[in-house]
Amino acid sequence: MLKRLTVHLDKVKKERVKIGNTSEKGKSASKTILTNTLSVRNLKSEAAISTALSDIRNTHNIAICKTPGHKRWKAGDEMWYTSNEK
Repeated sequence: MLKRLTVHLDKVKKERVKIGNTSEKGKSASKTILTNTLSVRNLKSEAAISTALSDIRNTHNIAICKTPGHKRWKAGDEMWYTSNEK
């Protein structure tokens, strides 16, 4: 069964992305996007999950749970989880 790894990122900057249409005044239209999660799909084993997680740790900051009564994580835990692919 294939697994999906989802990681919540910390200290992510907003990006301004141009969209296809231009506004009435001749300026290009844009919108702000905040991408604060990463998903890695089609992982086959626990070893593949751990290598993908270590690769993400090398390039990004993983968010730390600050809420003590959270359903999935305890306070101080890294915010990532795995789920089954459909």
